[in-house]
Amino acid sequence: MNEFQVIDSVMPDVPPPSADQLAAARERVFAATRVPPAPRVRAGRRSWTGMALVAAAVALVVGAVVALVPRPTPEPAAVTPMRKLEAAAARLAATPEAKGRFWRRDTERVMRTKNGQDYGVEERAMEVLAFGPSREVYGWQEPVSSKPYTAEGLKAWRRDGSPKLCPARGCDKNMPAYSSVELDLGLELAEGLKPTMVELRNLPKEPAALRARLLDSYDPQLAAEREPWLAEAATRLINSPATPGTRAAAYLLLANEPGVKVVDDILGTFGLDGLALQYKAESVVGQIVIDRRTGQLLGSQWLTPEGAAWYAEIVRKAGWSDARPMLPAKCVRCTARL
Repeated sequence: MNEFQVIDSVMPDVPPPSADQLAAARERVFAATRVPPAPRVRAGRRSWTGMALVAAAVALVVGAVVALVPRPTPEPAAVTPMRKLEAAAARLAATPEAKGRFWRRDTERVMRTKNGQDYGVEERAMEVLAFGPSREVYGWQEPVSSKPYTAEGLKAWRRDGSPKLCPARGCDKNMPAYSSVELDLGLELAEGLKPTMVELRNLPKEPAALRARLLDSYDPQLAAEREPWLAEAATRLINSPATPGTRAAAYLLLANEPGVKVVDDILGTFGLDGLALQYKAESVVGQIVIDRRTGQLLGSQWLTPEGAAWYAEIVRKAGWSDARPMLPAKCVRCTARL
């Protein structure tokens, strides 16, 4: 055995010994292992002392070098969409809420339709819903634009002489804005479930407790199927003036409803890119889209059976402030009281 060769193999940065050092070391090792002419009881132990010390030293060096070699990092486990939703819901629940006297939500509605033409038209409108401190409720919808949304459609529209497409701003001089929601329904979440603002703001912030509280209002005489009724209530609750904790709990409640799944590979046709609570309603697929980073609701979109998005409601702004909503000119039936 060449002990220096062993050490050199595990410690290549150590300079090699000189010829004189090597000869002296060998002499010391051989002297330690040389059997004395007159064997004694303790001679055997002494004869192995040098070799044992060298072996121990080599073992220590090898062990130290092995300990310094980094171990391979195991591949991280894949994070499921449900885990991402839970993390997003936790961030939403921890979000501090702005203060104010009025709660307001501005939603952009987008729909792709033939519009009576041979080419596809994309219609856009803004919808506002707001609640005030004295039980007043405001709501209106204002058309924004109608235009072809494909290159082929744009060419066909120009070949037709670029006709004016409605609804859009300026299409109806007598009705620039019009009420689009039944304001007397106010905060109704589902059939038979119409909480006041105070009751809405005091709903539980834990999924199981929220489910139990909502089901307290379920009436089989009004809604035949309990779970679809509950899913509707949770869906509307997500997009309401409820607290961040309650809305986060509604995400998780809805995610565990029959027929609902969490997906993370949705189509961003209308700019909605995030996690989605996906469900099927008759012949279309609906997706409630949630921001992965903040947990805030981004909006909803509906898909054809082939998976193409054709309708969306995009939340542009939602929250509390002291600014009173300013009704559009000539807007009728845009205010009511709860």
